[in-house]
Amino acid sequence: MNGDVSASMRKSGLPYGMNFGLDAMSLRELGTVYTPDVELATTLWQESSRECKILATMLYPKDSFSQADADQWLTGCFTTELLEQLCFNLLQHLPFAQELAVRWMEDPSEQRRSAGYLLLLRLLLAKKADAAENAASEGMLKDCHSDNYQLKLHASRLVARLTAQ
Repeated sequence: MNGDVSASMRKSGLPYGMNFGLDAMSLRELGTVYTPDVELATTLWQESSRECKILATMLYPKDSFSQADADQWLTGCFTTELLEQLCFNLLQHLPFAQELAVRWMEDPSEQRRSAGYLLLLRLLLAKKADAAENAASEGMLKDCHSDNYQLKLHASRLVARLTAQ
């Protein structure tokens, strides 16, 4: 437990019900102790603890996670950190990850578009998607100028990656 980190997150207004302040490496080590399990991951995701939610993204069996699950879990990502952990630990490994990213990027919801941009960026960085197949769209370019910081950040990073290749 890291009280300083936890206090800092609380002071910054992060809406976790409970936060122990564990860093990602400690959580990753803890995650290796458990066998991936749908029921365990689902139970952890439903908790209001930052650490439980992050562990859930590590422990959900990748072959059991559906697009409907992804849509549902996305609504529970109320911080950029949770969205990043969901994309990095789980979504990028799914066989339908690119399809999911494209669907979310075309959604009217800013949260879904932001998640789609982040997921496609992860896929490009992990070489699980090809930049040539994913040109920057008009909507993506528009989102680079959004008032929503997270949307603007994720769209801008993706556009930079797509145009750099």
